[in-house]
Amino acid sequence: MAYKELRQQIEELRPRLTPAFVEEEVGALLRQGEDVGGGINAFRLAKHLLSNSQLRDVEVIWAYDRLKPALRAAFEQIPSLYFFEGD
Repeated sequence: MAYKELRQQIEELRPRLTPAFVEEEVGALLRQGEDVGGGINAFRLAKHLLSNSQLRDVEVIWAYDRLKPALRAAFEQIPSLYFFEGD
């Protein structure tokens, strides 16, 4: 996927990243099963939100980096979920 197209997808997705939307999407992923170590992996969440499981790792990292501020803001308002940032 071209980064121009990916950037456009991200720009269209960002306004939709409300606490209610994020909670619903994380819930859908949790119903499919937790990742190793528990919870939902950032890669899996980004691919799911972008509706593209075929993204290359470098594209997922690039996209997630741009989605992270909006996701963090949404998670801060969802008491039942939390945003974990590893090292």
